[in-house]
Amino acid sequence: MDLLANLNPAQRLAVTSTEGPVMVMAGAGSGKTKVLTTRISYIIKELGIIPSKILAVTFTNKAAKEMKDRISSMLDINTSFMWVSTFHSFCARVLRMEIEAMPPYTKRFVIIDEEDSLKLVKDILKECELEYKPKEIKHLISKNKNFKNFSIKDPRLLDVFLLVNKKYEDRCKEENLLDFDDLIIKTIELFEKNPKILEYYQNQFEYILVDEFQDTNALQYDLMAMLAKKHKNLFVVGDDFQSIYSFRGAKIENINKFQEDYKDYKLILLEENYRSTTQILNLANNIIIKNPNQIKKVMFSNKKEGPLPKYYRAMSSYDETVFVINKILEGIRKGKDYKDFAIMYRANSISRSFEDQLVKNKIPYTIYGGLSFFARAEIKDMTAYLRLLVHKDDDYSFKRVINMPKRKIGAKILDSLNMIASEKGLPLYDAIEYYTGSGIGASNLKEFKKVLDDIREKMEDLPLPLILKELVDKTGYEEEIKKDEDTYLDRMDNIKEFSSVLKETEEEYEGITHFEMLENLLFDLSLRSEHDDSKSDESVRLTTFHQAKGLEFDTVFMVAMEESIFPGLNVESNQDMEEERRICYVGITRAKNELYLTNAENRMRFGTTEYMVPSRFIGEMDKELYQNVSRGAKTKSPVNQGYSIAKAKFTVKKEEPKEAPSVSYSIGDKINHKAFGDGLVVAVSGTTITVAFKAPFGVKQLNGNHPSIRKI
Repeated sequence: MDLLANLNPAQRLAVTSTEGPVMVMAGAGSGKTKVLTTRISYIIKELGIIPSKILAVTFTNKAAKEMKDRISSMLDINTSFMWVSTFHSFCARVLRMEIEAMPPYTKRFVIIDEEDSLKLVKDILKECELEYKPKEIKHLISKNKNFKNFSIKDPRLLDVFLLVNKKYEDRCKEENLLDFDDLIIKTIELFEKNPKILEYYQNQFEYILVDEFQDTNALQYDLMAMLAKKHKNLFVVGDDFQSIYSFRGAKIENINKFQEDYKDYKLILLEENYRSTTQILNLANNIIIKNPNQIKKVMFSNKKEGPLPKYYRAMSSYDETVFVINKILEGIRKGKDYKDFAIMYRANSISRSFEDQLVKNKIPYTIYGGLSFFARAEIKDMTAYLRLLVHKDDDYSFKRVINMPKRKIGAKILDSLNMIASEKGLPLYDAIEYYTGSGIGASNLKEFKKVLDDIREKMEDLPLPLILKELVDKTGYEEEIKKDEDTYLDRMDNIKEFSSVLKETEEEYEGITHFEMLENLLFDLSLRSEHDDSKSDESVRLTTFHQAKGLEFDTVFMVAMEESIFPGLNVESNQDMEEERRICYVGITRAKNELYLTNAENRMRFGTTEYMVPSRFIGEMDKELYQNVSRGAKTKSPVNQGYSIAKAKFTVKKEEPKEAPSVSYSIGDKINHKAFGDGLVVAVSGTTITVAFKAPFGVKQLNGNHPSIRKI
């Protein structure tokens, strides 16, 4: 078998450049895995290298298995013994043989998963009588291990962390335990403290290959550099255009570090894409070129010509969902399968309106890598609270929320409540009136009922979204989820999106009481079964851009491409914006044949209708590279759609030339307003600036010279 027969010139060069440090920048769909596996096979077959002298590391077990399977089919050998694995599996294998060089650990160490690790933290907090969320402390322990510049600003939290972290490490040593973070850290520690063991593995691995190099963190880079120090045959393959995991510790700077550490490295670019049409790649190249300080490559395709990507500016978020659903149904009528379509978004909360329309049209769908909107924990919690407002006898909902947030209402109190309820024939909620216990838990139990009784009493006087806000505020729910900084914003976005569901319910059932409205909504939700989110392969995929990385679809819809959503308002630096742009690139390059970019002029967000400014990424795209299919579009492509406010529900007055303002503004500037908080300048006309603020303020026109405004 000629291993090089089906490779293009750049791929062939990457496979045959076996000696010394090599960096391959492999664009989306350019055959990265093919190059990796063919290179390993080439080293074994053509150079006569023993397979055990080769180390290849990647990020998922699925990717490692695929690599082994491909090598096996190329060479017809048993690959089960080869050092082809994830970083964590590699480290576990080394430690299993060598860890006794670091007493008190033994070779019989146990690797604990996330759940076991969390339980250990929970036990320590309980022993120390500390009222902190185990998940929050476990997250800090993990960050401390993976981030070199980790710090905690809150002095009280720092004290708790130091205490729990010390006990956590001591307990792991005593019980011979390692968590996932330990696997890499302990391997590096092993090599640093035992030069002879390091030397053994440096001799062992003559050739080292690293997959998805742009996603490596500092520890992973250091580990590979240590092992490659003797032979220096370090081959890394990745794509700086697709570095989108900084929140996990991935360092795009590792690409620069490699170039600095290995001055004699060879750079190879894989620019031929085998996935997408030329029209899609032209748009991808056009957006990513706006990022500075990256390795220049221009993706091209030899596939047949395809249609231009299409841009649709909807009148409303409802109009946007209908447009997407109609395009899917149109494609099905033309012979496509449901699995050919993917709806991609930046924020999880966006999925809800699309799920509703997919269900109504009986289209099977799958939330890839996540839960459907109404199955998310915070939505189930809020639904349970609403059920309890409407039906006090709903014991199931009572049990779900009685300790969410935590109220120190323990098993003994709940057992007593159950007994009272049983004896008096009451629901658990009403049984609280007869509970006579004392202590914090008992006090919190009474307060729980009082809060819900108060909200129920004024329910008819409050709009439904405000009822939800009362629940979130008065129960302490937001404060509880705020403790997990990694998930807080996403979860609050989902809750705010749920308030839009309540607003839509008000509009749909106008003329009846709020109690009846909620009854109708809860009945509708009860009819949504798990099969609404189909697990079948024959289904439309809904996914975030991050979850979609590595996937491909015939037709992709990139939806809600609006300022404050994509990119979001929490983007604080040029580096953050560059990563957002890379996320946009990843989305575009998931499409094989058809690509749609959509947004809405008006979107129901957090219970109010807001005017939405098109994403700056639309404005950055060359107008000749996509077709505008919006209603009323006069030309094929929109002019400066990225920042146009011509279609706003407010009007921008054309002012006569005035004296230059004392403060000059540009689109993209961030400002702070004393009343409205931080915002983003999305349009400038003379002294008037149009600013997008966070909800509930939305988009406002302001005098740029007003003393309440300052640039930040």
